[in-house]
Amino acid sequence: MSVEENKAIFRRMTEDLWNNKNLDVADELFAADATSPTAPSLPPGSEGVKQIARMFFAAFPDLQISIDYLVAEGDKVFGRLTEQGTHRGTFLGISPTGKQVKFTEMGILRIADGKIAESWYDVDMLGLMGQITPPPG
Repeated sequence: MSVEENKAIFRRMTEDLWNNKNLDVADELFAADATSPTAPSLPPGSEGVKQIARMFFAAFPDLQISIDYLVAEGDKVFGRLTEQGTHRGTFLGISPTGKQVKFTEMGILRIADGKIAESWYDVDMLGLMGQITPPPG
């Protein structure tokens, strides 16, 4: 596949799966044995992606992701993302605060035979948690 086709897969994952909250898209985009080395405890394939998406959608039902940078070379696509939403559900044990959050993420996808075969993500969890965690004392 061309780098432009690979970038289109990244865009579709961001727009259709995440922004439009269409979990069925994960079945189309991810290989059955796809892995995410940065989240090794997740099940392979689309099921692991759906687990993470459900967790974020429950906590931030209005979550929207924009692509700030997107570059590709060979079979890999890198994206820097900005994510925004409202904390309306429990997230990692933190009760809803109603606060608006904005945080960044970097993702790398390896595409094989038109499907996402591997994915690495680095979410600014410190930045996110700092926005929803009550201050000490």
